[in-house]
Amino acid sequence: METFSELSLSDGELRTPDTENKLSVHSEDSPPEDCWDFSVAVAGGPGVGKTVLIQALLGLAENDQHSRATFLRHNRPGGPLLYLHPSHPGLTLWELPLDDGSPEKWIPEADLLLLVTDGQFSQAHVDLACSALTQGKRFCLVRTKVDCDLHTLKRRMKEEYTRVEVLSVLRTVTLMPFDRMTEKEALPLFLVSGFEPCKLDTPGLKAEIEKTSKVLGRPLCLAQQGYEVIGYEEIAELQSALERGGISEMVRFIQSSLDSLLDTRFDLALMGGNPGFRHSILNCLHGLTNGESGAAHGGNPENPIEYPSLKYPKASLWDLPGMESLESQPKKYLESVHISRYDFTLLFLTPWQEASSSYRSLVLELKKEGKDSVFIQDCENEEAPPGPINNEVFVLSPAKVPGPEFHRLLSHLEKRLSSQKLRAFFLSLPNLSAEVIQKKKEALSQEVWKVALLSSLVASVPVPGLGIACDLSLLTARLDTYRQELGLDADSLANLSHKCGVPVPTLMLEIQSPAGKGVTRELVAKLLGTATGIGLEVAGVFLHRFPLLGPLATGGIAFHASYLVLSRCLEAMSEDAQRVLARALSSA
Repeated sequence: METFSELSLSDGELRTPDTENKLSVHSEDSPPEDCWDFSVAVAGGPGVGKTVLIQALLGLAENDQHSRATFLRHNRPGGPLLYLHPSHPGLTLWELPLDDGSPEKWIPEADLLLLVTDGQFSQAHVDLACSALTQGKRFCLVRTKVDCDLHTLKRRMKEEYTRVEVLSVLRTVTLMPFDRMTEKEALPLFLVSGFEPCKLDTPGLKAEIEKTSKVLGRPLCLAQQGYEVIGYEEIAELQSALERGGISEMVRFIQSSLDSLLDTRFDLALMGGNPGFRHSILNCLHGLTNGESGAAHGGNPENPIEYPSLKYPKASLWDLPGMESLESQPKKYLESVHISRYDFTLLFLTPWQEASSSYRSLVLELKKEGKDSVFIQDCENEEAPPGPINNEVFVLSPAKVPGPEFHRLLSHLEKRLSSQKLRAFFLSLPNLSAEVIQKKKEALSQEVWKVALLSSLVASVPVPGLGIACDLSLLTARLDTYRQELGLDADSLANLSHKCGVPVPTLMLEIQSPAGKGVTRELVAKLLGTATGIGLEVAGVFLHRFPLLGPLATGGIAFHASYLVLSRCLEAMSEDAQRVLARALSSA
C-alpha cells in the first residue's frame, strides 16, 4: 500500500532500498523537532464542503490567491487531493471521497481523521470511526453548511427561534447514528459554516488538531505567520523566469529579489518637543546611552542630522531642526527638512502638552505628502498619563524604554509600514527586549525560503552520503549574518557586557546552539546532512510547495535541507539572544 510519503514524492525521484529503510524507521527517542510531518485525512461524500473546510483550516479563503500555491492534485487518476499549510510545509491535509474505500485505505497513514457530512452521519461514517478506534487513531466529526440550516430554521420558527437551542438540537440530531459510541464517551463534533467557514467551531477544530499534534510529539500552531506565506504572484514570477531563461534566469530573479529585500532603506524622522527628551529616545533606538560617543546631544540642529543604524546601515534615524521659525508655515518647514526622504515621522510633545494648531497643520501637510506620523509625549515622572491613551499619542520615558507604551508603538508601526520597511526597522533596533528579538527573527524569516531555494539551484557542493545541490558558502554567510543581527557576535557581546557589567564569558554561557557559538562551512555541511537524513519523508512536501520545481527532484531535496537548517538555526539563535539579554538585564 502506498504511504503518504510515497505520494509526496514525484514519479521521477529514485527510491533506493536504503532510502526506503530510512523512510520507515522512526526512533522513539527522536526529539519532537525532528518529526515535523503531520497528516490529516478529510473524508466525506461529494458536495459536503470538504474543500471549503480544508481552506478554512489552512487559514485561506476559498478563492484566496495563496490557495493555488498550496494545492496539489496527485498525479495518479483518482488519487487523493493534497493541500499544504502555507506556514507549516510538513502539515498535509488529504481530501478523500467516502464511497470508494479510500478512507479505510488511508486510516493507517493518517495522524488524524476528519469525518465530514452536511447532514446526518451515515453508517459508512460510523464504520470508519470504529475502524479508526480499532487502529488506535484519533478522529473528529465535522458537520458543514450549518449556516444554511440556521437560516432555514430561523425563517420557519420566526419568534420561537433561539440560536443556542437550535445549535444544541442540531448537534444531537447529527450525532444520532453514533448513539452507541456516545454512550461510552462524548465524541468531538464541530459545526462549520459554509459562507463563513472560519466561524462557529472552526477555531475549536484547529485547536483539536494542535492538541493531537502535541500528544503525538509533533506540536503545531495553525496561526499564520505573515513572513512565511509565499504568495502566488511570487510563485508565478519564478515560473515565468524558469520558462524564460531556465535555471540561470531563475537564479538571477531570486538573487535580485533578495538584493531588493536586503537593500531596503528605512528612514525615521524625529522632530519637535524638548531636544533633550527627543535625543534620549533617539539614542535608545540607536542602542547608545546619553553622552556615549556617537550619541545625539545638544539643542535643535540647524539642518537634519542622520544617525545610521549600527546594526543595519540602510536604516537611519534623523534628528530634524526645530520648527519655531517656520511654525506658521508647515509646508515650507517640511520642504526645508526634505520630508520626502522619510518613511515615518515621530512628532514630539513636551510633558502633557496638547498638539497645537501648528502641529495639527503639520500633520495635515504630512498626510498630503503621503507620510505617516504619530505623537510622542514626554513623560517627566515616568508614569503613564491618567485615563485612556489616544491611539495616535504614545507616552514614553527614556527610563521606560522598552515598556508597554514602546511595544504599543512597535505594534502601531507594524500596521502602518510595508513588510520590507518594517523588516529594515526591526533589524536596525538594538536587542531592547525579548519582543524585539522575536520581531527580528520574524523579519529574517522573510528571506529564508528565498535563500534556501537559491542555495539549491547554484553551485553543486557534495554533502557526505547525499548527492544534493547546495551552495555552502551562501548558507554559511547568511547564518553568520543572522548571528550578528541577533547580537551573538563578539562585538555585540562586548558592547552588551560594557553596558550591563556582566562579563562576556558569563554572557556566552547562555549561547547553547552550535550556530550561535560560531558558523563554519563544516558546521553547515554537518547540519545539512542531518536535516536531510531525518527528513526525507517530507522532502516531497517541500518540493511541492514550489510546484514549478517538480522536475528538479534533487534541487527539491536540497531546498528541504537548506530550509530546515536556516529555519532551525534562526529559531535557536533567537532563543540564545533572548537568554543572553535576560542574563544581562538580571544584573542591571
